[in-house]
Amino acid sequence: MLNEDYIMKQIQQLTQVLNRILVQVLKLKKSDSATEIASFTSQKLKEKLDVDIEEISSIMDSKGLAYLKTHKNFDNENLNILADIFYELAEPCFEDSNTHQQSLKLYSQSLQIYEFIETDEKTYSIDRNVKITKIKDILE
Repeated sequence: MLNEDYIMKQIQQLTQVLNRILVQVLKLKKSDSATEIASFTSQKLKEKLDVDIEEISSIMDSKGLAYLKTHKNFDNENLNILADIFYELAEPCFEDSNTHQQSLKLYSQSLQIYEFIETDEKTYSIDRNVKITKIKDILE
């Protein structure tokens, strides 16, 4: 029981950290460059969770999202927030030719997370479905 409480507390802390980062990304999108936003996000993830965007991306590519759930205490809510962060980071990078490829990768990973949640969760989300459709249109 004590171990379950500890894990739940870690998951709640992860949710809070990811939510704060997402809020900051949304604020920064209005005034800062895409590079600065990505740098800020990586710095905050590294500072708070001891993992940066590149590391998460690498884990997703090599070990999959199930690994994040089982070994890094991500639940579907945290994965959804992470997908939202990737989605928001991808938008300002898309138009810039210097960051276009990075944007496509972020969109792709965001889509991967959203689709994973769609199959793993029984709750339907209109917002998530709209983002999935938009990302698929962009990637085509």
